[in-house]
Amino acid sequence: MVQENESTARIRVALVIESGKLKPVWFEEAGKLSRERIFIKEICYTWVHMDGAAKIISFSVWDGSNSYRLSLNTRDFTWKLGVVESSFR
Repeated sequence: MVQENESTARIRVALVIESGKLKPVWFEEAGKLSRERIFIKEICYTWVHMDGAAKIISFSVWDGSNSYRLSLNTRDFTWKLGVVESSFR
């Protein structure tokens, strides 16, 4: 079973634009004193959808052990983090 939980934490994302494509490199929780950067090893999937007038670009990413969903709201340039939890029985 795979479950995704959306985090309410504010995050900062390092983003590279390469050949016209967005590529997240790492992310961390903003406002935390001891911030731990999570470096992205693989972008598994990218998709775009609309949320009202806002275009949302989402990235399914993997850090070598955990999967996450990073979503960029291109209207107000804010990020949301989804944490994907897997449990196989």
